[in-house]
Amino acid sequence: MENYRSYVAPIFLATLVHIIMLVLLAGYWFDFREQTRIEPRHMQARMVDLSSFQPDQASAQQEAERARAEQQAREEEQQRQAEAQREAEAQAEQQRQQEEQRRQEEQRQQEQQRREQEAEAQRQRELAAQQEAESRLRAEQEQQREEAARREREQEQRRQEEQRRAEEQRRQEEQRRSEEQRRQEEQRRAEEQRRQEEQRRQEEARAAAEAVIGDIGSYIQAMVSRNWNIPATARSGMTATVELQLTPAGDIVDVRVVRSSGDLAFDRSVEQAVRRTERLPRVSEVDPMLFERRLRRMQIVFTPEGLRW
Repeated sequence: MENYRSYVAPIFLATLVHIIMLVLLAGYWFDFREQTRIEPRHMQARMVDLSSFQPDQASAQQEAERARAEQQAREEEQQRQAEAQREAEAQAEQQRQQEEQRRQEEQRQQEQQRREQEAEAQRQRELAAQQEAESRLRAEQEQQREEAARREREQEQRRQEEQRRAEEQRRQEEQRRSEEQRRQEEQRRAEEQRRQEEQRRQEEARAAAEAVIGDIGSYIQAMVSRNWNIPATARSGMTATVELQLTPAGDIVDVRVVRSSGDLAFDRSVEQAVRRTERLPRVSEVDPMLFERRLRRMQIVFTPEGLRW
């Protein structure tokens, strides 16, 4: 709006100058148009001898000369007026061109000023946008730093919590292992005590079994010895091994010589001795497991010196 007001006075003055120039040019133009309507006369010149003319002819000739001079003066005046009009028109055109150049220069300056103002406004907008972008970037960076710090704190808290849980788990694991070791130690001691007790019982049972077996063995040897008739061919150093199979009731169900003495009569005598015994009643008193392990199939070694098993 201020730029528009600054153009009003120059435009008004320029318009006024143009109106004045048009009025002046219009006067010259109408005058010229009226003068140009006069049609020039065609004149023919002829050389004459003035001496032969009479005084009235000389006067007419002078009048003609004067008319020609006036005509020439008028033509010169018209030329001067036309030249002045052309000069005025040229000046007006030059002034118009100057005014147009000035106006164009003003418009160029105004356009340049407008462009500069727009460029400045654009620069200010770009600067504001850049500042806003930088501010937003700083805010985002600050937010990212805060977020990174928060994540780092959370990671540290998780790490500490995991470390605490791991330490608690390790402590519990150590306690569990300690309890397990203690339990295993107690179990081992109990097992050892049980094993020792079992071993003691087994030894006692074995001793009792050996005593029973020894007693039964002595009993069997005595029963078979009573039924053995040593042959006359028996010699010192001869041995014959007999295997007999017993029932839990003590019945002898099978007899065979598993190792011969080399003497048929000696071997036959030991086999007959076992067969004649037929039954061993005290075998039924032996524990069934001990019977299965030691008495179901038993071997007796016969020598001239006696029996052993």
